[in-house]
Parts: sequence; structure tokens; C-alpha cells
Amino acid sequence: MTRLAGDRVTLRAYRDEEAPILITTWADAEWFAPPGTGTRELSQRVSERIRRSGSFSDGVLIFAIEAAGRLVGEVQARQPINGLPPGVFELGIELFEDDDRGQGLGADAVEAITRHLFIDEAAHRVQLTTDVENEAMSRVAERVGFTLEGVLRSFMPSADGPRDYRMYAITGSDHRERNP
Repeated sequence: MTRLAGDRVTLRAYRDEEAPILITTWADAEWFAPPGTGTRELSQRVSERIRRSGSFSDGVLIFAIEAAGRLVGEVQARQPINGLPPGVFELGIELFEDDDRGQGLGADAVEAITRHLFIDEAAHRVQLTTDVENEAMSRVAERVGFTLEGVLRSFMPSADGPRDYRMYAITGSDHRERNP
């Protein structure tokens, strides 16, 4: 199992005792538990996520984000089979509590996983998308060295209709230039 250190966070596998936090956090998240998902199925999904975390499994690398000794969120690198070219990874991140946002934890986690992908996973491009109204995530991407490449119109389904998303990316040469 891989463990990565940033300046303020540690990226690591989930621990079994963190299951209740994840169940509470994701019980109402439609991406994780669609309407009608029962308690037993939710628990099984969380257990599977814990088991798969810390190393690549089925094209996904999941890390718990720990700061000051406590679980604060999750970051993933995705390289879906037949979904992206070899060497290209898509990032996702979630900080669980509003109080942890705006503290630099997300930027530190994105930097740590990006560094890992370029150094240890043969990445030549790392990308992420975010809702056009998510200014905080846009600032994180830019602070870490990602470049805005454009807007994906009507990209993400939502209850109010498809949402526009910004696409950011950093290449291996960009990353080496920033981190000689």
C-alpha cells in the first residue's frame, strides 16, 4: 500500500474503523448511493472502497486524506480501462467538512497525488474537471500548476440539467518545469 506525504496532508489507504465516517458522509451522495440504496448495500460499498484504497484497482487509485491526524477527505486518480489513453489520469477530490476547505489541504493533496502519478505511475498528463461555478477548485488547480484548457459545455448531469465544467491539465514537462 502506497502512502504519500504532502506538506500538510498524508495520503493513505482508508482504515476499517473509518467506515462509519464514510457511511455518514456518503449516505446522501447520489454518485455513491443512488436513491433506494439500503443501509446494507451502502455498508458493502464503503467496505469495498476501504479494501481497494491505497493502490490501483480496476483503473482507480483511492487515497484517504489525513491532516493533523484526522480523516478530512478523499482524492482519486482514475485511468478507466478503455476510457483514457495510457499515461493520462483524471483526478477527483472531496473534502468532507466545510471547515477544512480553504485551508490549503485540497491543494496539498492534489499536488501529492499529481507528483506520485508523474514519478511513480508513468503519467504524461494529469487532468481534472470542475463545475464552472466552483471557483475554489479552479484556484486549487491553478495554484498546483494545472492550465485551463477550456469549458466542457453541458458536461455533467444535474437535477437542474447538464452543467458546464472547466477542464484543467498539467503535462509531465509542465510538472518537471515547476518541480526540477
